[in-house]
Amino acid sequence: MVEIEQIQEDSFSPSEERIKDAEAIEQCMASVTRPTARVHLEALVKKLRRDGAALQRVEQSRAATAAAAAATTNNDEPVVVETTPTPASTPTKAPTPPKAAAPSVASTRTTTTSQQYRTIDTFSFDAGGYNSATVTLYVPLPSVGSISKDLVTCHFTPNSFDLIVRDLMGKSYRLLKDNLEHDIVVDKCKIIIKADKVILKLAKTKSEYGSHDMWTNLVAKEKKSSSGSKKKDDPSASIMNLMKDMYDSGDDQMKKMIGETMLKQQRGELGKTSPGLGDLDDDFSKM
Repeated sequence: MVEIEQIQEDSFSPSEERIKDAEAIEQCMASVTRPTARVHLEALVKKLRRDGAALQRVEQSRAATAAAAAATTNNDEPVVVETTPTPASTPTKAPTPPKAAAPSVASTRTTTTSQQYRTIDTFSFDAGGYNSATVTLYVPLPSVGSISKDLVTCHFTPNSFDLIVRDLMGKSYRLLKDNLEHDIVVDKCKIIIKADKVILKLAKTKSEYGSHDMWTNLVAKEKKSSSGSKKKDDPSASIMNLMKDMYDSGDDQMKKMIGETMLKQQRGELGKTSPGLGDLDDDFSKM
């Protein structure tokens, strides 16, 4: 029978294995003459020693935990396990995240100026009755009352208005009208916001006879000329001034009669080629 002899090698912990490997490589480095080979070997030695130190800390921690558990189980005096502090590896500095680029002013302005509006083409127009102070527009916009009032604006001028509603259910709306049939009083115009609609109150101007202008349409059919040129080209200015004096000095019935006559004249309902007092004389005969 052949006797087999078993050779038992020395047993080392994982941390000791790495340290032993590092020492063996260092001994071999004495015979290495190539500089690049020495650089690679030195890097390998550093890595092995670093790994060995880390494993050594883990082994010491496990030994301390096991000793404490054994002491608790046997109700013995607490065992104080001293651990040899090992130099901590140099912490690796975390890379600094790149700073986020600030948004350019140009791109912000482009977004603002390029905002798209949906044109409002559905609304109701109420011209009001005789001598009423305002004309009224009813603009249906579902849920408009649920948004901030700051998002609903209207810019008035004597001859136009510009209603803008922003961010209503993710969309923006606009109603712009110019060349109105008559001028409006800007500081007396109003905007009223209801749950599902916006109401615009356009304040009428007063004619030279004291009554408010009579509206039949929201926008004039033709481009209006300046009031000054109309007066200059009007050959019946003296008659108009006479009627104005009569209006100012007359009673309520006289004022109403003159106002209605002037409205008929503005509408072209007097049936004459030039303005006169014919219809007014007929009205006087009825008094």
